[in-house]
Amino acid sequence: MALVKEVVRSLESLVGEIRDRPCSGAVRLVAVDGRAGAGKSTLARALVATCGAPLIRVDDFLYWRDINGWWPRLEHEALRPLLGGSPARFRVRDWTGDETGQGLDGWKEVTPADIVVVEGVTSSRRAIADDLAMSFWVDTSTEERLRRGIARDGEEKRQLWIEWMALEDDFFDRDGAQARADYIVWGQPARPYDRATEVVILQQG
Repeated sequence: MALVKEVVRSLESLVGEIRDRPCSGAVRLVAVDGRAGAGKSTLARALVATCGAPLIRVDDFLYWRDINGWWPRLEHEALRPLLGGSPARFRVRDWTGDETGQGLDGWKEVTPADIVVVEGVTSSRRAIADDLAMSFWVDTSTEERLRRGIARDGEEKRQLWIEWMALEDDFFDRDGAQARADYIVWGQPARPYDRATEVVILQQG
């Protein structure tokens, strides 16, 4: 079996690759996928800053204890309109007033652009995979992801995190998003790199 090595790639080169790809829709939709706590948001922010793309956050739609129920709203109110060249307009999740429920807060509008980034858990799921210009899978160890989650949300959310991680494992075992990804990004690299301009890709070789 080939060894897996860490390779540093510039975000500029990846953006150039995205722009060179054929575009069947009105936008080049790029997914930054992976399990909770892997480092998706860090990569997505750097990618958006590099190419000036608008960002769709899965966190504006998802809620605890269900990994599927919120997806139709994300697809129908945001992703499909943008792919068709229309603005996306949707209400965002109310994480302050209804942190563990399904409550909604204010409205958000995202206009089409050459590249649109969608970031979050299951953002490259099979339902949208054929419409993606590129997909990234951010991979990080289970232990590190749980540590990050508890550090962010507090010890009182540990059981919620454990339950959510089990939902993720079940979903991704069936969906195969990681195997479809164009690039596997390592979320806890040992080698130094510039998070604002570079990304660490896992490659066999």
